[in-house]
Amino acid sequence: MKKALIIYILAFVCLTSAKAQTEWEKITSEKSKISFSIPDQPFIQNKMLNGISTEVFSFKDAITVFGLVASDLSKLGLDFTYSDPSAYYQEMKEGSLVSRGTILIGESSVAYQKMLGKEIQYTQMVGKHEYTYFKRFFFRGKYIYQITIGGPSRMKKILLNKKNIYFNSIFFL
Repeated sequence: MKKALIIYILAFVCLTSAKAQTEWEKITSEKSKISFSIPDQPFIQNKMLNGISTEVFSFKDAITVFGLVASDLSKLGLDFTYSDPSAYYQEMKEGSLVSRGTILIGESSVAYQKMLGKEIQYTQMVGKHEYTYFKRFFFRGKYIYQITIGGPSRMKKILLNKKNIYFNSIFFL
């Protein structure tokens, strides 16, 4: 009886995960030259700061926070096709870790569509609870992309499942 119950629960979780993935909304931005999928329509903001046009996508469900920031640096004359983004990555990484109680857990290089990006994992205290975040940085043409997912550290397995779905849905146009 126990074995049948465990098999039933595993099958239910697998079907629920597969269903949740197919129900995610595909978001495409011609402006920022990117598409991605998240559980529902995001809140979208267009900002201009120091000559940098930025498109910000954000969404929060009961457990997870999703974010994508696409910054167009063309007015600054930057094009990462011809330059090394290392200094920009270091600055952006440090900017992600400035909040009190934020701890860098790890960083790695990630390859995607013939591009080399960077990923950091960090934790941050939100009230009395620890949250884990994964953030990827891609420097493509005249754009810097910051792609983030986070959630309560105590629900890390759910967060990792959503992270894989989210990050694997990213496509640069």
